[in-house]
Amino acid sequence: MKHFSCTKSSWQSLQLLLLVCVAGVFLTGADAGSGDSRARFVQLDSEIQAIKEEILEINRDILQIEEMSLYPQGQQLIVLVSVADNSPLEQGTVSLQLDGQMVSQYQYSASEYATMREGGVHRLYSGRVADGQHQMQISVVGKQTKGDAFSEQRNVTFTKQRGRKYMELHLGPQADVKQPGLTIREW
Repeated sequence: MKHFSCTKSSWQSLQLLLLVCVAGVFLTGADAGSGDSRARFVQLDSEIQAIKEEILEINRDILQIEEMSLYPQGQQLIVLVSVADNSPLEQGTVSLQLDGQMVSQYQYSASEYATMREGGVHRLYSGRVADGQHQMQISVVGKQTKGDAFSEQRNVTFTKQRGRKYMELHLGPQADVKQPGLTIREW
């Protein structure tokens, strides 16, 4: 199976081709009378919408093929970050090491934390991982709503079996509700 990738330049080329086609159709229709121009404009608009839908469908297919080639036979690990609605964290950085190698680090702003408090989830990592046992080290450094600093580091051993593996890093209050905590959930 060939690997197909839609790069930024190929996407721009496709958009330019679409623009040239639409301009050519529009210019040939400009010679018609003014009564026909409105009908032609409506027709062109519907044709453009149909082309846009085709392009989006092709893009979805390309992304699906790309994912299948990157993560064959279900060797994908996805790590998500979520925040409880009553979390005392305001902003911070989450770092992820997998088997001793740094694979992802993301610094969240206050507005991103607010979005996650409302139910949003961030994909921190998506990568290829072989079946078997793996060691994950998570580090969270941030600031609480009261301005106090927060830092927590966790080591987790997990077993990756055939198929996709989802893990969620959930930031929320601990039992005393005053201190943030990190909960790791496996799906």
